[in-house]
Amino acid sequence: MSQKISITIDVADLTKAIDFYVQALSCDLKDKHSEDWAVLSIGGLNINLLEKNEGTTAAAEHKRSYKRHWTPVHLDFNVDNLEASMELVKKYGGEVEGHVSAEDSAFAHCSDPFGNGFCIVS
Repeated sequence: MSQKISITIDVADLTKAIDFYVQALSCDLKDKHSEDWAVLSIGGLNINLLEKNEGTTAAAEHKRSYKRHWTPVHLDFNVDNLEASMELVKKYGGEVEGHVSAEDSAFAHCSDPFGNGFCIVS
């Protein structure tokens, strides 16, 4: 049995989210299924973007909020040039919250325009 994994990211504005993930993080737009659902791909991973209104029920009693939030599960995007990638994140509405450089690697903690955290790693 062949297994694949995909992830889903809730966003407040699908058009803005597509622009951010395609332009800032080099994802490919694979398909736009509807006005509130698009599928991106990068490195063999599908990323579903779902437009959901802030304040709607996400799970159990949790309501969606697009303020910056933390989760222990996040994406790491591997990039060739950390500095250039940080500039693209900011240019397309994301935040760079800090970065660390070590002898063999460097990474930056970031968030998309909807508060979803991720890292860029070089």
